[in-house]
Amino acid sequence: MKTGITTGTAATAAAKGALIKILKGVIPDKVDVVLPDKRILEIPLILKNDMVGVKKWSGDDPDVTDGIEIFAKVDFTKDDGVVQIKGGEGVGVVTKPGLQIKVGEAAINPVPRRMIEENLKPLLPEGVGVEVTIIVPDGVKIAEKTFNSRLGIVGGISIIGTTGIVKPMSLEALIQTIKCEIDVLLASKVKDIWLVPGNIGEKCLKAFMDVETVIVSNYFEDALNYLRERQVEKVGVAGHPGKIAKLAMGYFNTHSKNSPQANSYIKKVLNVDDDFNTVEEICGKYCFDKIAEEVSKKVKERYGFSKVDVVLFDMKCRLVGKFYD
Repeated sequence: MKTGITTGTAATAAAKGALIKILKGVIPDKVDVVLPDKRILEIPLILKNDMVGVKKWSGDDPDVTDGIEIFAKVDFTKDDGVVQIKGGEGVGVVTKPGLQIKVGEAAINPVPRRMIEENLKPLLPEGVGVEVTIIVPDGVKIAEKTFNSRLGIVGGISIIGTTGIVKPMSLEALIQTIKCEIDVLLASKVKDIWLVPGNIGEKCLKAFMDVETVIVSNYFEDALNYLRERQVEKVGVAGHPGKIAKLAMGYFNTHSKNSPQANSYIKKVLNVDDDFNTVEEICGKYCFDKIAEEVSKKVKERYGFSKVDVVLFDMKCRLVGKFYD
């Protein structure tokens, strides 16, 4: 499996290339970037519209930023040895508290900022500093495919990465996004957080009540563990009973590879005599309040929440079951 580079590594390489360009008047084909663990990566450079950049690659990771072009503009300042870092076109701006970056600043995370600073400082002539502006021409368009808007980051993508390397399988990144979204809600003093598996669950719930949601896909276990880690006492869970019932069965990673179908369990709990192929078939014929109650009990038992509310919808967003703790 091939690895890739983070947006932070791409931005660092672009900034180093841009600095070499104004120092020497030439642009190297490649630059060496020192990663946080002190390994060195050789990154190819590109030149467009007189700007030095990098075409990011993600390896075998399904990343929406794969192939995106990240550029840097470097200007000298009179601040001896100081590397200032700004976000330009296509780099998002933080608008909500709870993230690693302050509200109002460019969404360039601490590790990429440190990488840029540490890779550029050794090249600076005595008595000068630099202002580095990171530019992502397609950043606004690409950001629409990310979680940035949910995190309160507007106007472009984030420059991120903790190791500088993108490893195949973006599960770690997804879990981190879930945690970030929870952090943002808690920093905004939201007390009523609901977990939903996906967009349909979110749409149904928000049509039913005015609450804040976190999309967790199949990873309820990671989200619930983190909420308890953050000392949250109350949580809501909503979605289709075919998936949410798996929580009552004790499966908190609800992916089909990690959990059985809930049909038999639902049939037993609701005393369903009829045969059915899918849970959706019986959503209009039976009340799922008992399933919602069992989900609440199991989540409290497993994680120690004081209160767990559960709301269940069919695929047409019709309410089929609820339990308010």
